[in-house]
Amino acid sequence: MNIKLPGLSVVVALYAALFAAQAAVAKEVRFPATGDPSFSLRMPDDWTTDEGDDDSLLVASGDHSMAFTLMLETSDKPFDDDILDEIATVALKVGKAAPPKRKETTSISGFPGFSYPSATTNDAGDIVGLTLYIIRIDETHLALFSRIEAADNSPAQRKIADAVLRSMTISPPR
Repeated sequence: MNIKLPGLSVVVALYAALFAAQAAVAKEVRFPATGDPSFSLRMPDDWTTDEGDDDSLLVASGDHSMAFTLMLETSDKPFDDDILDEIATVALKVGKAAPPKRKETTSISGFPGFSYPSATTNDAGDIVGLTLYIIRIDETHLALFSRIEAADNSPAQRKIADAVLRSMTISPPR
């Protein structure tokens, strides 16, 4: 199976992105802007987005202490559970994060998937929590997103990130 994962390069750049300035956006976000499958989420007014050249979207908090990356993957063959674990291992390695020690079941919009909690250290030496989510939309479509946040975020900051995550929906292909 030939799996193309060009969006994983965005994970490598996340350390800098957490502290870089971004352009302002509206509160409701849909990615991609047209077509399905797609992500939709609500974010605070001071959060920003930056669409990558690799068909990914970076959503960052105004204080740059947390971010999400969003991407969709399609294959000509079905994705099996073993390949999902392999994708997670490669994605976390590309992001210079620790290999996943566990995976947890999760779902978004009723679509099943897994989360892979990990951590890394940014160039400034700060610990950054990174959780990769892989959601199976159907046999040949995956939604991948990462939650990235400073390890020393306050409970209030984590609550905001949790709210953004809870607002996320995935629309299936039509």
